[in-house]
Amino acid sequence: MDVYEAVTSRRAVREFTDRHVPGEVLERVLSAAAWAPSASNLQPWHAYVVTRGPLAELKKRAGERLAAGDPWDEPEYEMYPPGLKSPYRERRSAFGEQRYGALGIARDDLEARQRAAAANWECFGAPAALFCYIDRDLGPAQWSDVGMYLQTVMLLLRAEGLHSCTQM
Repeated sequence: MDVYEAVTSRRAVREFTDRHVPGEVLERVLSAAAWAPSASNLQPWHAYVVTRGPLAELKKRAGERLAAGDPWDEPEYEMYPPGLKSPYRERRSAFGEQRYGALGIARDDLEARQRAAAANWECFGAPAALFCYIDRDLGPAQWSDVGMYLQTVMLLLRAEGLHSCTQM
């Protein structure tokens, strides 16, 4: 698959099969992704892949926590600015309508929306999860570097015939 096809065919998949992804494929992707650009070659990311037993255990624990009604962790940063302006506010709203509409969930059905959100903790059924971290004391430029790294990972996964879905 060429890079143009990888870019145009990449999707945020939210329903995976449980088909095992060979370790060699993940190693090949992450080794190549290490070439992603970063200012002064800092490579500020720390990536961890979780599969099989450890991933099943992580999903189980997350499910137990949700079932127990444990409160969500306090976010360390805002995902969206509180006063999200146009056209971004409308794009986000349209996405929500499309996503929940495709699932048959009404806008005012908070319980069903929360159940759908719980699929995040199941990694949407993916057989592998990549967790990417950055040191808290690094700045916006390094966050940009991490974004380039993750985009590189996603495009390399596409080149391998795989899909992904970023989460925060």
